[in-house]
Amino acid sequence: MAPCTECSAECCRYFALQIDTPRTKVEFENIRWYLAHSAVSVFVEKRKWHLEIKNKCKYLLKNHQCGIYKKRPQVCVEHNVSSCEYRHDEFDHSHLFTSLEEFDAYLFRRFKRKRRKIS
Repeated sequence: MAPCTECSAECCRYFALQIDTPRTKVEFENIRWYLAHSAVSVFVEKRKWHLEIKNKCKYLLKNHQCGIYKKRPQVCVEHNVSSCEYRHDEFDHSHLFTSLEEFDAYLFRRFKRKRRKIS
């Protein structure tokens, strides 16, 4: 059986982009702004920060197949089926923020402990 035949195409329902590690107040405020939007999360994996946007690929068909399979983007071609979202429920996120409140709590813990201001 082909590896994707039972899948609901989770990999085609979002995209994530690596973002700069926030260091300044403005950069942390930008992340707060991202999280104020629907269907957006921010995660840290292997010390790298990512912005994730839940948004279905417009070429995903109702049967969860790719409508442009032969011309799909290279990132789709390179997607590793052995580590796909369908087979693995857990990710190696050291932090996952799905709301402004979660991020604010993180900022409070992080900067209260260090007793310094974000520049």
